Amino acid sequence: MNKEAIITLERMPAVETAATSSAPGKLAAEAAPDYIRARSPEQKQERMDAICAAADALFTERPYHQITMGTIADALGWSRSNLYKYAATQEEIFLELHTRKNRAWVADLANALQDAPLPVVDFARTWATVTERHAGFLRYQEILISIIESNVTLERLTEFKRNFANMLEPVVSILMRQCDVDEATAHALYLRLLYQAPGLWNHYHCAELTAEAMEAAGLPKVAGSFAGAYTDFVQLCVTDASTQPE
Repeated sequence: MNKEAIITLERMPAVETAATSSAPGKLAAEAAPDYIRARSPEQKQERMDAICAAADALFTERPYHQITMGTIADALGWSRSNLYKYAATQEEIFLELHTRKNRAWVADLANALQDAPLPVVDFARTWATVTERHAGFLRYQEILISIIESNVTLERLTEFKRNFANMLEPVVSILMRQCDVDEATAHALYLRLLYQAPGLWNHYHCAELTAEAMEAAGLPKVAGSFAGAYTDFVQLCVTDASTQPE
């Protein structure tokens, strides 16, 4: 091999993959494809699916402030530079996760309540039961405005807001039928029901440290359940919306 070829090889950067990374993550073998960088739309979607799966798994194990682009990359067995090819910030990743989980919740609600109008108690109980099945989504909703939306580009946030509005149509339509109200009223009702759910969920599923502090302070244990309390709230709101004068 001539001298010029040797110099060229020495200057070539090493390619870091899941197999060569010094700190391969537990998801690396399953999540990291064989190709170096995604080129086709299908490959890019595979990569984003892997990124979301890794971030979601981390968020089930630890609070948001303990998650970084570095920990997500480690979980994937990627370098951080490889991860930055697909997301500029971890908030962009969590914005995508919120969209996916919100879409799943809305689809489940639309399917479960497709026969609306229903007796208000049945409607409220079904809404609460479905929401409880999507408790993971509530964790993302809780930090959406204060954290996730705070570190993304205007372009990305605009796209998110547009997708958020578009996916609501089936549920807003159901609320219109259930309460016999116009679209604007149904949309406002949906937001009221959405924003209440994360707070109630946290109240009935507080952190272990919080529970210990409440016991040490001599405060009573939280009684009841999320499903019960949220059913009552949904029933109250739906009844109120249904009885408002035109």
